[in-house]
Amino acid sequence: MAKKLNNANSQNAMRVRREEYSDIPVEIPADGVAEKNKYYIAVSRRYKLARLSALALFLLYVLFMLATRSEDLTVANFQYLMRDINLSSEGGEAFSGVSYSAEPIQRFAFYRDELAYVTGRGVSFYAPTGSVGLAAELSYENPAVVVTEQYIMIYDIGGESFSVYNSFSELCRGETEFPIVAGDISKTGSLVFVAQGREYRSTVYLYNKDFELQTKYSKSDYVSDAAISADGKRLAMTSFGAEGGEFYTDLYIYEPGTDDPLSVKRFPGEYPLLIEDMGDGFCIMTTENVYCLDANGAEFGRYAHGGTVDTAAISDDHIALLLPENTLGSENRVIILDGSAAVCYNAVIEEKTVDMTLSHDGHCAILTSGHGILIDIGAGTSSSRVIESSAKKLFATGGSTVLLCTSSSARTIDFFEAHSVDTEENK
Repeated sequence: MAKKLNNANSQNAMRVRREEYSDIPVEIPADGVAEKNKYYIAVSRRYKLARLSALALFLLYVLFMLATRSEDLTVANFQYLMRDINLSSEGGEAFSGVSYSAEPIQRFAFYRDELAYVTGRGVSFYAPTGSVGLAAELSYENPAVVVTEQYIMIYDIGGESFSVYNSFSELCRGETEFPIVAGDISKTGSLVFVAQGREYRSTVYLYNKDFELQTKYSKSDYVSDAAISADGKRLAMTSFGAEGGEFYTDLYIYEPGTDDPLSVKRFPGEYPLLIEDMGDGFCIMTTENVYCLDANGAEFGRYAHGGTVDTAAISDDHIALLLPENTLGSENRVIILDGSAAVCYNAVIEEKTVDMTLSHDGHCAILTSGHGILIDIGAGTSSSRVIESSAKKLFATGGSTVLLCTSSSARTIDFFEAHSVDTEENK
């Protein structure tokens, strides 16, 4: 009963409201409002017509280019278009489940947060999840790998072949006339190769950022190494010879494309070991010293290491050296220099060392016969972890993490985990 009574009351209330609202006057839109609506409708139609016209013109342009310039639609041009595209995974992701076949020849590189695994038969790029992105076949006897922020270059030491990649595709593949001794690539894509010659003892090939041969230098002395500045505006090379029964090292710095050097510098009594770009200049390492030079060859830093350098690693900000403390190599001294050759870390490692790498955030990773060591250069501290004997490479990937590569797998290790031990301060 209550429910029916409420319905009846609701109906009466609705009837009263309708009668009340029926007396309220309704305003009819003025002609001006209707005219405004017509205006906006007309504008909308014009924009729609313009959009369709633009789409039709674009399709006509594509058809015209396909008909008249089809010869330019090549794989090489498409690769050039994609040369700076980075399709690798975002940084910070830990590597797990990465496995590959063990090969007699193995090279590793950390490139755009991916692992580049290089053998004599090919190169494969592994994402942290273990999936393989780009893969390419090679036939190299002794592959060497050079990595920049944009590119990764692989060349065959003692052979004539080389190739350049990004994380998306193979950008170029070529050959030199003579066997390659050393090579380098700049951040802009310029290439340089040092090769043995016939008429001359050494021939240096310089390729521009389009991977086209730009200049060829012939030297009567033996050129040991060459480097290109980060911006591609300076080419530096070291050669060696003998005079009066004593070795000497000559440094030549060129502006690419010119035949005459901008500067020539001689280091008497020293044999060249390597030369590397350091962002705003070059680092030259000889049997006696480490030199820091500006882009024109002027010296602004020097460190006398006074011994045999077993391993060296160079970044834009640091130079790391491993020097044997005894003839057996069971103890090694690690010395890390800043960009002006001043010592910022000095310690002894009481193990045989296998490899060393530098990160761009101030860390150094050292692989020994039984441990992995991560050095925080700025803090002057180091941490150690037990590593399996099959380890081949240890990359400092940033912060407290490293990428450990064994003969058949790779994984990320965090040195700040609870079971990391043996933290020491630099003494």
